[in-house]
Order: sequence, then C-alpha cells, then structure tokens
Amino acid sequence: MSGRRALRLGLAAYGTGWDLDAWRLPEATNFGLRDPSVILDIARVAERGRLDYVFAGSALGSEPDRLNRIFRWDNFVYAGHAAAITRNLGFVMSVNSSFEHPYAVARQLATLDNFNRGRTALNVVFGIDRDGDPIGNYGKNPVPTEETKYARAREFTTVVNRLLYESWDDDLLLDDKAAGTLVRPGSWHRIDFHGEHFDVRGPLNVPPPVQRHIPIVQVGLSEESLRYGADFAQLRFSPYFGISRGKEEYRRLKERVAANGRDPDKFKIIPGITFHLGGTVREARAKFNEINAFQLTQALPAAFSEALGIDLSRVRDSERVLDVVDFDAVGDDALRPLISDRARDAKNDRELLRQILATQIGEDATLRELYHYVQRSRHEQQPAVVGDAKTIADWLEENLDEEVLDGVQLFPPYHRGPADLFVDLVVPELQRRGIFRTEYEAPTLQGLLDTDDVY
Repeated sequence: MSGRRALRLGLAAYGTGWDLDAWRLPEATNFGLRDPSVILDIARVAERGRLDYVFAGSALGSEPDRLNRIFRWDNFVYAGHAAAITRNLGFVMSVNSSFEHPYAVARQLATLDNFNRGRTALNVVFGIDRDGDPIGNYGKNPVPTEETKYARAREFTTVVNRLLYESWDDDLLLDDKAAGTLVRPGSWHRIDFHGEHFDVRGPLNVPPPVQRHIPIVQVGLSEESLRYGADFAQLRFSPYFGISRGKEEYRRLKERVAANGRDPDKFKIIPGITFHLGGTVREARAKFNEINAFQLTQALPAAFSEALGIDLSRVRDSERVLDVVDFDAVGDDALRPLISDRARDAKNDRELLRQILATQIGEDATLRELYHYVQRSRHEQQPAVVGDAKTIADWLEENLDEEVLDGVQLFPPYHRGPADLFVDLVVPELQRRGIFRTEYEAPTLQGLLDTDDVY
C-alpha cells in the first residue's frame, strides 16, 4: 500500500441481489433463494478481490410479498459454511438486540470467531417496527418499546462484551494429564450481570474469541443510535449524503468519537452503494436504464409538468430530455417533490438535473428514462453509481480523499455478474491508485479494518 488512506470494501450477499427489479433481467440468477451455493459463491468472489468482509443481512420478520426479503438465510449458518471455503475474508453478523438474547449471541460469536480464526464482526440493530411483523414471530417474549429499545441495546452489548472477554482467561487450558486437571483452576469467571432487561450469570460456555475485540457495527440515524455508536462501535454503516453534506456528517461523527476519548481514525464510516458496472460507460448506462425500465411511471409525466412548468402531456416520452427541458428555466427547488433530500447533493435543481444526465442515465436520455430513474430514486435508500471501472474508481477515490467515507458496502444489483465485474475491473484500478490492498495484510478482521478496542 502507498502512504494514502486505505479504502475498506465489503460485499453484500443476498439471494437475488439488492435491486428490486434487476432480478427480471434475462441474465440474472435467482436460484439464491433456494440454492445456498449462489451466495456462498459471493464469498469466493469477495476473497478473490481481497475485500474486507461479506455482509449477509438477517431479518426476523416474515415478508413473502417482498421479493428481496422473501427468504433470508440465517447469517451465522451462512458465515460458518462460507468461512470453511475462504481463508482471509471477514463476516459481519447482524443481530437484533430488541429480540435476541445476549448469552445466545455471545455463544454464536465466540464459536464463529474460533472456527474462522478471527474473521467475525457484529452488526447490532435495534428495530422493532420493521415490515413483516417480527413481533408476531416471537410470541410472548418481552419486546422493548421505541423508547426503551436503546437502553436494551446498550445492556445487550455490555453483556455480550463481558461474556466474550471476561468469562475466561487466555491460559484456560492446563491439560495436565498426570494430575488430571484439564482446565486451569480459577481461569473462569462469572459476570453476574443484573440489569433492567437481562440477568446473566456466566461464564460463557465457549472459549474466548480469537480477536482481541470483535468489531461492532452501528446503524441508524437517531441521536440515541449515534450515541450508541460513539460508545460501543468501531464501524458505522452510514447513509450516503453526497460530497458536501457527507463531509459535514463525517466530521461530526469523528468528533463525537473523539469526544469519548477514542481515536477517530480507528472508527470507520462505511455507506452503501448499488453499483452498475459495464465495460464502457455507455454499456453501464444502457444496463441501468434497462433495469429502470421495469418501473411503472404513469403519474410522473404530470408531476414533472407541474415541477418544471412544462406541459408534457402531449410530448412523447421518447424525446430527449435535452430537447424538451430548458435547464436554465428550472427552479432552484423544482425537483424537491420528486427526488429525496438524501440524493440532492447539488447547489440547485438545474445542476442536479445536469448531474443525473451526465453521470447516471446519459446525456442522450429520454423523458421515459428520466421518469424511470426518478421513480426508482424515490424508493432507493442508497445511491446508484453507474459507469465503467474508471468512473466507479473515480467516485470511490474522490469520496475517500474528500473524507466523506472510509470505505463502501457494495450491493450488487443482481447475481451473478456485477460482483465478478467489480473484482475483475474496479479492484485492479483501485490497486493501481494505491488506495486498496493487493494482498491481505492481517490475519483478523479487526486487523484488516484497523479498528480499536473499545471494551
């Protein structure tokens, strides 16, 4: 590696990819809902690219009417299997502190970290109001309220940490066959935790983890969630806010961590992106527009007419945007009803519209393609980065250098193909620029991510 900051990269593993519509492409493989080999192969691809980790998001609700959430493999079982076919790749485990018990989770974490020799991280989520009625699947088990879920999450994490790092001394195994003593006397310790939500005696009946500290990942936007991250976490899965606002959010988060007496450089901020990659920019935009074309757009021509002050009812949607819209006449906030604030990283909506055409759907884009793009952007929770290897590497490098992020969680829109293209085309470009590793430089995930010991 050069003297520049190193980019961290993770890959999301979902049965049909992340995009809600890309599974309809002729080349998409959707057997990942039934065939574990599809997402196991994602781990192989990630390790081939020297990526830091794979994230297989878990879910407790039942949502058979949502295609990208109809099945969610248990992420601990997945990681255990995938660890056996990889040597260096890390695995981020997602658990919900509002439903799960810290003793059971600590057992799973310690077991996995021993089996994969230190390649585990923990993503703690608190949500109790997700779609799919997770409460309905847990019967009479006590579930916190919106007001108490953060206190429970703190207690949950405290218990998990104490079980992992206080239950056993490192020299627990005496193995004195002559004296008949297997475990060193006094090497185990009860934690005797008594809190508002949990009573846990301990010790953990699994050896301590290989890592000095299993990295913890924080998500969420609320003040309580951010406070939790500054106190307990080493990574944040953050929304992407664009360059200008993203720099401000990045600085605030680092300052919050520093105020707790921690090294802000050891706290990693990692937003997610859906990447649409092609051998050329034109090829990538064509595939992106093909996916967008699966969207329904009946209401958007009228909405655009109102926003832009142009009667589009009699304009064919096959007309080029540049031939129909007078960009200089677009109001500063004309598109605000159509495009979410999270995606609005521009001085005004004239610039925003030009950015959309120049960087995503193409300057020759038609009104139909613009309608499709906007309809999709209203539901996407992260940006779509579209282009060839240089375009995507430029985007990553700029955001890294501008201190908007420390890494990126990559969400392939479908399987298989995009993940392989990223590893084959973008990773070598990042390596050439000196911002991504050419070989794994540490045996543990904590070492790869360069995080601190909070506990």
